[in-house]
Amino acid sequence: MRLHTIQGGGGLELCVAEAGNPQGPALLFVHGFCQSHQAWQKQLQGPLAEDFHLVALDLRGHGRSAKPEDGYAEGRLWADDLHAVITTLGLKRPLIVGWSYGGVVVTDYLRHYGQENVAGVHFVSALTRLGKPEFFADFGPDFLRIIPGLLSPEPEETQQAQEAFVALLFRQPPAPALRAEVLGYNKAVPLHVRGGVGLRVEEGDDVLSALKAPVLVSHGLADRLVLPENSRRISSLVKHAELSFYPEAAHSLFWEEAPRFDQELARFAARCR
Repeated sequence: MRLHTIQGGGGLELCVAEAGNPQGPALLFVHGFCQSHQAWQKQLQGPLAEDFHLVALDLRGHGRSAKPEDGYAEGRLWADDLHAVITTLGLKRPLIVGWSYGGVVVTDYLRHYGQENVAGVHFVSALTRLGKPEFFADFGPDFLRIIPGLLSPEPEETQQAQEAFVALLFRQPPAPALRAEVLGYNKAVPLHVRGGVGLRVEEGDDVLSALKAPVLVSHGLADRLVLPENSRRISSLVKHAELSFYPEAAHSLFWEEAPRFDQELARFAARCR
């Protein structure tokens, strides 16, 4: 796996991980709120690397990417970041995989750059709207309870909320080493970034309804962070979408059921060529 620094929207420095077969079809992985490219390590270091060109960025404000004080409420900047990754690395019609908040970033890209140069879209436990009171129905009550702590300036409250948030990512408690790693890159996201993302107001239904590219929608039925009903709503707006549920998985289904996830993604990618 190789790490690059590229210039994203507004000249922001983005950390991008690249792995796999550079001659294969491109898969671009977009992580969720307070995560990093490390969340995709089972994909970046797994069997998908034999056949696919794998790319995963750290979103602005996350991981090893730059963390400016502002610029988190503007959908165009998030779209510009993905566009910069695609053009700088020369990705030809990538299949974009958006997990959780990454689904909003994918719809940002589709809104501003269109779908003509995208082979397909895989929404994974994804959100595509934020900010309005009625959109909070997309979240589970366990997550709603910890939002104030995630946005609190008090270190103790933030610590407790981050630990609860990491627990919600998995159905079963993760091994101590994994828990420490995930908690570490969650803590790397500063308060001003968490608050900036939290202030976003975005509704992607019009983008979804206009999608013609192939779409796969996957969700763990044990997800207590983003409720599975949200993936049903996405698939109702994208009439040709394939909907795949994982009965035993929670929010991080690509980690908890990596073999099935990778196989389904590979099969979907083959249909997108």
